[in-house]
Amino acid sequence: MNHDAIWKSGGLIGIIVSLLFLTGYSSHLSTFRTADNLLYDFISQKNTLPTDSRIILVEVDASSSEQKSHAAIAAAINKLSNAGAKLIALDILYTEPELQPEDNNSGEAQKDMLAENIRLAGNVLLPLYFEFGSEVIQSNILSPSQIRRSTFRQINRNATAAVSAFMLHYPYSNLLEGAAGFGHFNLFPDPDGTVRSHPLAIELSDKFYPSIALVLAAGAMNIPTSDMRLNIGTDIELGALNVATDRDIRIYPAFHTDGSGGSYSRFSLSELLSESTPADLFKDKIILIGSTADNSSNSFITPLKRNMSRIEFVAHSIQSILKEESVIRPGWTLYIELALLLLAGLYLTLLLPRLSGIAGVAATVTATLVLLITGFFLISAFSIWIQTCLTALLLIIGHLCIGIRAHFIAKEQQPSSTSDSNETNKMLGLSFQSQGMLENAYKKFLICPLDEEMLPILYDLGLAFERKRQFDEAINVYQHMATYNSNFRDIQVRLINAKRSKEAVSEKGSNDGVANLLAGGDINPTLGRYEIFSELGKGAMGTVYLGKDPQINRQVAIKTLALSKEFEADQLEEVKKRFFHEAEIAGMLNHPNIVTIFDAGAEHDLAYIAMEYLDGIDLIRYTQKGKTLPIPTTLKIVAKVAEALQYAHDHGVIHRDIKPANIMILKNKSVKVTDFGIAHINDSSKTKAGIVMGTPSYMSPEQLSGKKVDGRSDLFSLGVMLYEMVAGVRPFTADSISKLMLKVARVPHTDVRELDPEVPDSVAELINSMLAKNPENRIASAHEVLDRIHQCLQENRAQEGTP
Repeated sequence: MNHDAIWKSGGLIGIIVSLLFLTGYSSHLSTFRTADNLLYDFISQKNTLPTDSRIILVEVDASSSEQKSHAAIAAAINKLSNAGAKLIALDILYTEPELQPEDNNSGEAQKDMLAENIRLAGNVLLPLYFEFGSEVIQSNILSPSQIRRSTFRQINRNATAAVSAFMLHYPYSNLLEGAAGFGHFNLFPDPDGTVRSHPLAIELSDKFYPSIALVLAAGAMNIPTSDMRLNIGTDIELGALNVATDRDIRIYPAFHTDGSGGSYSRFSLSELLSESTPADLFKDKIILIGSTADNSSNSFITPLKRNMSRIEFVAHSIQSILKEESVIRPGWTLYIELALLLLAGLYLTLLLPRLSGIAGVAATVTATLVLLITGFFLISAFSIWIQTCLTALLLIIGHLCIGIRAHFIAKEQQPSSTSDSNETNKMLGLSFQSQGMLENAYKKFLICPLDEEMLPILYDLGLAFERKRQFDEAINVYQHMATYNSNFRDIQVRLINAKRSKEAVSEKGSNDGVANLLAGGDINPTLGRYEIFSELGKGAMGTVYLGKDPQINRQVAIKTLALSKEFEADQLEEVKKRFFHEAEIAGMLNHPNIVTIFDAGAEHDLAYIAMEYLDGIDLIRYTQKGKTLPIPTTLKIVAKVAEALQYAHDHGVIHRDIKPANIMILKNKSVKVTDFGIAHINDSSKTKAGIVMGTPSYMSPEQLSGKKVDGRSDLFSLGVMLYEMVAGVRPFTADSISKLMLKVARVPHTDVRELDPEVPDSVAELINSMLAKNPENRIASAHEVLDRIHQCLQENRAQEGTP
């Protein structure tokens, strides 16, 4: 196509508009973020969550010097401490002491009551405030040692921190000595003036200082600052909790209301000090003391409201951390957003100019709605913020520009005659083919005269039929082409391969049709919208393939089940319903330690589930004698599995097949539990041979006996896995299935300490509790398993002398 044709087709307009949007996005211009910010603010207002009653705000009148005095705050701390408050955080910076006489004799020594009460309370956290300059130059002045001890000690520097401070302001030295910890209160408005995020760490002189929200959340979980681990650009580890952050170590907290439109419980300082206010209201609470929001330096515009105090925003952040409620923008979202803009640009440049007016409008409107709904759904359902509005705006503005240009060009040209019917059918066929409606496309192509121009079009259609494993249709297409030119390209080879694949499907099932296409190596088969590249493995459920979602260019693992091959005809409909129901349940589980289910579908007789592709290894290699991991490492892995199980059990999902093969350790050291929900299909349906599928070595006694199971069954399986990872052998072994089932049901396991005397008593007792035959005597929940593991790890650290 020459340059004039590109201009007249609208392609050049599409290129120009796309480049403008890409430049604006890459330059972080606030104008290009407005629509996405408005959508985020709207969702934040609509998706508010209940407030946590553990958090209480104490507001100090910023205009009252009496309320901000050392004496008033000292009295407040004294009352809160005596009332049994768990943690007290102060958002008022005192840089100089205010000394008072110890008694009425003016000659007596002066006493710093605020410092004294902070020291006696032992649970008061003091504020830090950073200054930021336009130049990337940091002060060489070191902060006091008390403050430096509160910085992160465990840091994984796999990225460069973007938030770097110039100067630090902190309380005077007497206060530092008695403080329980420190955290910064800095908040950063976005270019539009709205505060949406909370920085969990700020760098100064190569030290990373945690935010007050993070320190309070750690304190509420009884986790010392020294145990926090900062993985720059990905997350922060608080014990068993991983707080996901973006590249700038920020979270986007959820907002909370009490149901009546209000927020957290709050008291004025005068109300707190009043004798009429019961002290027991503050027992075991997290107290935030700060100035009210009526002064400009402490008032912020937020998605929830336009006048929010700093301590209230911090309160929302604390709860979001503790309850894992924050919205996340992982680093990969930037690549997805860029990919969406590029795809929209390609659409405007290459595809839209070729569509008719109505088809173009329909395509643009559909794509725009899909983008907006997807952005809304990801935030609402999965708490992931992918900014899709900018791409939607690119589609709308680009379409308008191309339409206006087409209008003016049409005026310049003489009216053209109506298109030839053959050309119309050809274009309709191509349109149908682009939408995946291959049969309709073939009907239109058959109307067109068979000539040299139609051969490449029909050839591509034949390949599309093969990818969809519609081999009968592919054969018909190639035979139709052969009536005009039997030697066109490789259609004779294609005919032979299509016939072989058809026979393989008839004899062995759809998976063999896929295998034949993969073995050919010249085309990649598809399942639904997914393109398949290779076979990853085979299991009880069928074959697992490596595929790609072409819409977002994401690698996926596709697990298939040939329903007609595995089940009798009278069972097929019920099994299919169960398959999609279980896939739906598994897809609802949104947890960092559970493999993500993206999609499920069925094509011909092949059902499939598209899920997160895991680049790692399973735990089988670490269950062999001599290859087991250190006990602390094993406990941490099992803790992550327990977290996943607790989350699933809380949502009414039982795994039913916990075993080392279903636990993956990824290259980034994260732990993933696979096959959630899928085991239920096997457990509840019988194969043609009438055998209930499962893994007897890891099944609980009640599961083997066919009784109804609950979460404790998963804990038994987890106990078997823990035993095997510690001892290098399974607790129950036999030379036949029947003997194995008898041992699991009735024979006590050998105490792991008999196999390895070095195993700590606490670990052995945990295993014994998990392997109790009777569910009533077994450890009650995955949450309790987590607590026991934390105790084991603490004992191990104490024995090794590590903090």
